[in-house]
Amino acid sequence: MSSDSYSTVEALSNCKVPVLFIHGTDDNFVPIEMTYENYKACVSEKHLFVVPGAEHGMSYLVDKDGYETAVKQFWDKN
Repeated sequence: MSSDSYSTVEALSNCKVPVLFIHGTDDNFVPIEMTYENYKACVSEKHLFVVPGAEHGMSYLVDKDGYETAVKQFWDKN
């Protein structure tokens, strides 16, 4: 089975666990539109934390305080 046969949108439309989405606006590897699409499809408890100016995998370095707050709040709530 190839990775093309998997759909995150489909998986998230059946999700039963809480999901924290974190994405940087300047991510050129995974476009932020994909996270918005996944977030919209997610039927479980969810939260979205967007980091302005962060490239792929750099959200924590760009906004450490905001990132840690988002993770702690998500953890406390769920």
